[in-house]
Amino acid sequence: MTSSLDDIDFVEMGRTCLGHAARRTANLLTRHYNRHLSTVGLELTQAQLLAVVADGSASSASDIARYLGIDRSTLARNLKPLETAGLITRQKTGSKKVLPVLTPAGEEMVIELHRTWQRAQDELDTLLGPEGANAIRAQMSSLRKAVHILEDRETNAGSAPSKAKP
Repeated sequence: MTSSLDDIDFVEMGRTCLGHAARRTANLLTRHYNRHLSTVGLELTQAQLLAVVADGSASSASDIARYLGIDRSTLARNLKPLETAGLITRQKTGSKKVLPVLTPAGEEMVIELHRTWQRAQDELDTLLGPEGANAIRAQMSSLRKAVHILEDRETNAGSAPSKAKP
């Protein structure tokens, strides 16, 4: 069966694509939080990274990257401006491990960014209601789990010995 562009319903594709819906939503949410966080001179990605560093529970840079859903090279690029701004420093925690930690200026920033983030969060929670916000979080968690399952399947299929074709 041959296919042409005329056979594809691009409107339906855009309407039903989970990736497209997630990106549109993520972009819109990021703009919402960035409007608030601009008052402290940060963007959402920087605020999230500072919050993870402030939490202090990560035992490696890989833990931080995994929690944020980014790779290690992206993490390194995102840490540089925070380090340049004097908000974090790198601390050696083992023979090879180096973790970012907050400086005193970083601690003050995290306190202020939390207040600012809370206002942005409260606006959305008020509009959605507790049940609505929790339902969205649960559905996004389910979507992430589904994609992880598919990634694992692909990884496992790629490592399986290939079968000879007849």
